[in-house]
Amino acid sequence: MPSSRRRFVRTIAAGGVLTALSGCTSDLEPSTATPLPEPESNPAPASGDPITVSRDYRDSSKYDYYPETGEIRRRTDYRKHVNESGTTKEPVYEREPASSWVTRVGGTVAGVEAMTTARERLGVESLADISRGIGYDDGEARRVMLAYEVWPNRSGEARTPSVEFEALVSAVPRTITANLQFEATTLSGTFHPVVEFRQIYRS
Repeated sequence: MPSSRRRFVRTIAAGGVLTALSGCTSDLEPSTATPLPEPESNPAPASGDPITVSRDYRDSSKYDYYPETGEIRRRTDYRKHVNESGTTKEPVYEREPASSWVTRVGGTVAGVEAMTTARERLGVESLADISRGIGYDDGEARRVMLAYEVWPNRSGEARTPSVEFEALVSAVPRTITANLQFEATTLSGTFHPVVEFRQIYRS
């Protein structure tokens, strides 16, 4: 069983100025850390066995599906009306096409399940330094991104996740079908996860 502790790997010493992913970079000092070699395929499509997950929104107080318009409505507030009979409250909705809602919310569901499934398949208690993104459509398929984060520093070391990049790619399901149930219908979306190798520099 792989250790759940974060590993540190030694990198080759070299000079240079670190390029930060955020913030100002003009005053950084020379670093002894060099980038680790990136995988040949980056981002890499996940290759684990597919899974199917379900979420039930039939009793949801947050989302409603309207088949006549093909949209999801999310209650955000209530508008008060005062008349002779008293005060009534009218729901205020945000509206979103069902297809984009499935990509967005289904992508979140798929990302959570991708992380949970990978952790169970790898036999580790946590996946530190691995983060999940949101669902998106790249024009070919719905996808969800998992980031494998490596943190080089000026001491000549790099903090890496507790599992190898290739092992993560093999553990994450290659497809995740999310079935989102409403009273009127079940909305489904199949996501194709990808794993991206990221080196994040900081001063």
